[in-house]
Amino acid sequence: MTAQPMSAVTASGWQAPRPAAERNYPMNCWWVAAFADEVTQALLGRWICDTPVLLYRKEDGTAVAMEDRCPHRSAPLHLGCRRGDNVECGYHGFTFAPDGACVRVPSMKAPPAALWIRTFPVVEDHPFLWVYLGDPAKIDDVPPPHRLEWATDPSFAIEYGRIDINANYMLLKENVLDLTHFGFVHAKSFKITDWVDPPRLTGAGEVCGYHQSFSASPLPSIFAEPLGVPPGTPYDRENYGSFVTPALQIGAVDLIEPGKKEVTGRFRISHATTPIDGRSMHYFWVGGRDYGTSRDEMAAFRAITEIGFAEDETMIEAVQAMQDRDPRPTEQLEKSVKADGPGVQARRIVQRWMDRETA
Repeated sequence: MTAQPMSAVTASGWQAPRPAAERNYPMNCWWVAAFADEVTQALLGRWICDTPVLLYRKEDGTAVAMEDRCPHRSAPLHLGCRRGDNVECGYHGFTFAPDGACVRVPSMKAPPAALWIRTFPVVEDHPFLWVYLGDPAKIDDVPPPHRLEWATDPSFAIEYGRIDINANYMLLKENVLDLTHFGFVHAKSFKITDWVDPPRLTGAGEVCGYHQSFSASPLPSIFAEPLGVPPGTPYDRENYGSFVTPALQIGAVDLIEPGKKEVTGRFRISHATTPIDGRSMHYFWVGGRDYGTSRDEMAAFRAITEIGFAEDETMIEAVQAMQDRDPRPTEQLEKSVKADGPGVQARRIVQRWMDRETA
């Protein structure tokens, strides 16, 4: 039997669940763990970056994140129950405080000091709950969670959802950085067919993105109908987006009536991709706009978005299955073109995150 490689232990004593050579996601990064409204006083178990994470709220509403694994016999703690702000394991009743300390072992008068659970820093910023699973000694060196300022702008209406996708998280990141797939994957749903030219590559350093300008182009119905103009009306669009961190990408469309300079409609979208492991992810999407904001119009927006993102899910999972089954190295088989510029830059940025983690 071949021994399994162990993750390196840092100077602070922290150890990643999987060696860096076996993953392409950094541990020293803030990741979206859940939408804030998913986390209640009920116990929620979720795998994030090969780590079992338990999420819940204390009685005062404060969110808690701790390892979802009892140190006694590895039972998932989310199968237990709340005892006030504490969590009782459903297997043998071991009970843990929100700081990870074991406060009760039913078969003993006092719990051994060695019984404790890791807890993780969390940041709540609507609509996300972020978690940091990395080296505690490096947390101050990591960019803080990115704020979606438009998500709390009263002029915007937003919708959001989560999809679990059986594919590496980078496949979704590259998907939303190359929108030339719109006319093929989403020809029947979004009906945005004018993404035919490679966009302008933007950004520098640890941020990269794209910018595409459309001049007097027929406005797709997904933008036209909520704006109150007939589909196909010639309209200017400024379409741009950015890779912000390995955890988040953002996109935007500004709608401008030809011949006028003011923006008549703003559409915003964010894509938070959180690895479950190397072959699956939680995909948290948030979309919003400052036009067509009625309840019925936003319900229609949500419906078409879910259809379109299901199309992405099908394609991305097919790509992952192809890569898994074909024994040849993927990097030798893939050929990039100009439209892949933002995605290629994103790969390089992620590699720099990984390099810093192993330095």
